[in-house]
Amino acid sequence: MLVKIQPKTLFVGKNLIFLPSCHSTNDIASEIIQNKEFIDGTVILTDHQTAGKGQRGNVWESSQGENLLMSVIIKTSFVKIERQFDLSIAVAISVFEALNAYGVPNLSIKWPNDIYLNNKKIGGILIENSILGQKMGNSIIGIGLNIHQTKFENPRASSLILESPQINFIRDTLVEKILEFLEQNLEALKEQKTNLLKKKYSDNLFAINEQRLFKTSEGILKGKITGVTENGLLKLISQNKEKYYNIKEIEYLFND
Repeated sequence: MLVKIQPKTLFVGKNLIFLPSCHSTNDIASEIIQNKEFIDGTVILTDHQTAGKGQRGNVWESSQGENLLMSVIIKTSFVKIERQFDLSIAVAISVFEALNAYGVPNLSIKWPNDIYLNNKKIGGILIENSILGQKMGNSIIGIGLNIHQTKFENPRASSLILESPQINFIRDTLVEKILEFLEQNLEALKEQKTNLLKKKYSDNLFAINEQRLFKTSEGILKGKITGVTENGLLKLISQNKEKYYNIKEIEYLFND
């Protein structure tokens, strides 16, 4: 398959490695970093992963040749260790903005960085950071986006073609748009323009200010998401008390 991807960027995606199939683009990116000499902004793109990774150690479900599966290697020494979640926000916003620019309606970002469309998950992000001393070293940004897949085992999963069939989705065009917005938002992080990114994230956060049910170590509770802390904890109010949770401590519950 001939891949012609030419994002309008200065460095993100200028070095692109296409693999028809691989175990995991994040693992390939890790192997590249271990060789120590790599180009900042390198992208690994594939048609098929045999062992794709998701959040919480889950496997990313994806049919061959139907979706967007890529990882981006970024030198992230400009990100403070205690502000790693700012990078997560920047990446999630980049995917959101790329889809928005493509004309996709009804998008939201489910904390911490899943992409939702019509209340269904169509994309996920997995960021793996390396720490060098007292600062960030490199980050591997894994992005999975369901485009043309139509069958899923998970009832909460869907794809762009199922949710927005009126739009003609072309994977390589989506890749270009995501990489372009990613570079813009990484530059915003470098320039410490984080407030705008955080506002975009908060404004488009899935289920924010809605009363809904959650599963926690305390059992089932009803609460309202009010935002996210500086270090990425989910904030919600339940029984007039503000509570904070990391990704392993809380799970959204759905009625359907």
